[in-house]
Amino acid sequence: MVEIVKVGKTWNDARNKALPIFNNDYVEMGIFLLLPGERSPKEGFSIHPNSEEYAYILEGEVVFCTNKQCYNLKEGDIMYNAPGTPHYTENRGKNEAKIIWVVSPPL
Repeated sequence: MVEIVKVGKTWNDARNKALPIFNNDYVEMGIFLLLPGERSPKEGFSIHPNSEEYAYILEGEVVFCTNKQCYNLKEGDIMYNAPGTPHYTENRGKNEAKIIWVVSPPL
């Protein structure tokens, strides 16, 4: 089976939230739009106790912070976050950031 999703205008629905696009028993994939000055979550950290997380920066730049260190990610970078690692993502730049994310197992 092949499933195709035309993302296009769907990016607007992903503003400052992880919007799932595909989901099955093993993996979840989605998109995330972060405008300049936005942070997710707005306060504190997000934690996925049992899921590995990957993110591909499609456009723009973000800062990905754990409870120990911050990383500057830009267009073309791929990031891996281990299960249980507290984290947040922030757009400190002047342009919107578009991110494709994958978690396994699904949240």
